[in-house]
Amino acid sequence: MEALLNYDTSPLNPALKFIVPVIFLIVLGIYISTRRYYSDRIQTFVDLLLLFAACAIVAGVLRYFGDGILLGFTKEYSLKWFQSLAYIATAGFFILGGYKLLHLLDEEKQ
Repeated sequence: MEALLNYDTSPLNPALKFIVPVIFLIVLGIYISTRRYYSDRIQTFVDLLLLFAACAIVAGVLRYFGDGILLGFTKEYSLKWFQSLAYIATAGFFILGGYKLLHLLDEEKQ
């Protein structure tokens, strides 16, 4: 079990680095396909979720490349900085989506 959970030797590590961006790519496709069925107010909410999924894909792809040493980056100037920024953008769009949804429900009550 320890070998399975060890970051350096586990087969889960490369598998998850591939699976996570693919899942968010599927989510992005779902958001794009369902967007056209809703009104403008709900489309704005779905657009924020669409941006959330897009940033998650970018972060996942950057995680796949790790430090980016194979792409010419160094440990000091690595892709992990961009990965962190993509995750911050992901969280920001998720929070904005929740905020928009909260206000959509408030508008429905009135």
